[in-house]
Amino acid sequence: MKTRRMLVYALGALILMLYLYRRRSAVMGIAAVFAFAAVFTLLLAPVCRTLERRGFRTHWAACVAVGGLLLLALMIVSAFVPYLVTHSIDLIRRNAPALTALMQRIGEMLERAGLRGVGGQGTGDMIASAAAGVTAFAARAGMTFAAQTGRILFALVLSYYLLCERKRIGGHLLLCVPPVWRAAVLSALQGCKNAAMGYLSGMLKTSAFVGLATYLGLLLLGVQDALLLAMFMAIFEVLPYIGPVLAAIPILLSSLPQGMHQTLLALFLVVLVQQIEGNFISPYFTASSTSIHPLAALVSVFVLGSLMGIWGILLAVPLAAALRSLLWSLRQTRSLAPTG
Repeated sequence: MKTRRMLVYALGALILMLYLYRRRSAVMGIAAVFAFAAVFTLLLAPVCRTLERRGFRTHWAACVAVGGLLLLALMIVSAFVPYLVTHSIDLIRRNAPALTALMQRIGEMLERAGLRGVGGQGTGDMIASAAAGVTAFAARAGMTFAAQTGRILFALVLSYYLLCERKRIGGHLLLCVPPVWRAAVLSALQGCKNAAMGYLSGMLKTSAFVGLATYLGLLLLGVQDALLLAMFMAIFEVLPYIGPVLAAIPILLSSLPQGMHQTLLALFLVVLVQQIEGNFISPYFTASSTSIHPLAALVSVFVLGSLMGIWGILLAVPLAAALRSLLWSLRQTRSLAPTG
């Protein structure tokens, strides 16, 4: 009887796993909402505690914290998004002739080498197909942005309730842990929190430096739309490894009409800023508890990026830092535990 029950449980678990795998996109969307809610709760918990010490009730403190974060986000969006959109369209329109000329030269070089376009396409057909691909990508990006905005708003609502009930939820979760492991779990969670907050703070400071340094360098080189290109570089800095490469493309295209010498100087500027950031700025702003080996960061970005796409790339390094802190905290707790 017991064996039959275990087989039924195992079969049910297998069916559930198969169903979740088939619905993995929806599952990842749900997981992203709860991950956003957890991050918002982690960020706003100190604000709630401060307001509660000043006499605010818990639900009012949570409401003020969530409302303040939403207001700050709306102010940032209203200040920068219109500038980004209008100047990005102008940047694309201005760089289209340079991109067309570049692709034509590449097509001529391929024809001299005896190679034709893919599938026998000419240069004009390749440009048209590339433009159609860019348009389709922009449409998909708009739909994705709308969906992510809805998820973030719902995550803010969840974070409000999590902030109101954070003590009760924490107490119930702690009761699920055996008493022998509670000290280790609390230490590990505190270490993960410190790692996540340290990484977030360091990333924001690093992005600000990269954006400012890129802006000053492009301004000295006389590249048009230096502020917009620097903002792109600061935003894409949050994507490890591939972000600076993607942000360097519009910089090089913008400097291309001014000559190859100017383009090489712009490339040198991007490489120089990234070298300074990687060797001096990022280690200075990142605490030793959150720093991980570059190989571990590269492997985590590759694995999670392959599994989760853009969100995997964004979360790879903080998750690796949190896992490192978790293992370190558990090892320290075990070493300090009394023996015998």
